[in-house]
Amino acid sequence: MNSFCKIALVAFSIVLFGCAPRVPNFFVEPTWTEKPTNVFVVYTEPVIENQDDLEDDLKDYAENFDEWFNPELKKYLDLFARNSVQFTLTKAETNQVVPDTAKIQDTSMIVPTFKGMEGNGVYLVLSNIVFSRREDTYMHHGFQTTMPNTNQNMNGDNINNYYTENALWVSSDYAFYDAKTGDRLAFGRQSQRSRFTYAMTTGDWEKCVKGLAKKILLRTPLLNR
Repeated sequence: MNSFCKIALVAFSIVLFGCAPRVPNFFVEPTWTEKPTNVFVVYTEPVIENQDDLEDDLKDYAENFDEWFNPELKKYLDLFARNSVQFTLTKAETNQVVPDTAKIQDTSMIVPTFKGMEGNGVYLVLSNIVFSRREDTYMHHGFQTTMPNTNQNMNGDNINNYYTENALWVSSDYAFYDAKTGDRLAFGRQSQRSRFTYAMTTGDWEKCVKGLAKKILLRTPLLNR
């Protein structure tokens, strides 16, 4: 197969397979348009998969991570809501947060519910908050017609290039509720990563929480663009 045919085949594959619709990972009720005055945020204990990372980067909070996480999450919720909403954050007991399920299209998702909702305002419930350091290997697949090296040649032969990415990740299930009616206003699962080259720092933890906070507020009346 000549080079032109190979390039044409790759282009056709991108059009055919690369544009497949992606199932959304969150949903917001279209009728939720009014920004609440108060949002009560309840969350379960975050899980740190590698405790050594916490001791290296946030040594002062290794024994009580919530002392760092709570104000850090509030700081970024305030930031993206432009201080127009009063956020009150509380760590919930595990038995107060109960998993439910909901669907986005045909995909089932875990949706946390909180037993202790009361009064007016909106509740934001977070569960399964996990911080993990990962080393992921990716393959870049394509064709090369110039600059030969280990996996490349001048004839347009198939090549595979591998690269490794180190990152700190955080992920969480979440849901918003109207406290008065109990109606679910939004739900989803969000993840955020912070890439690093050699070693993690406090900044990676901060970037993860910042990105998670913004993604949780996406498409809601709380996010001031």
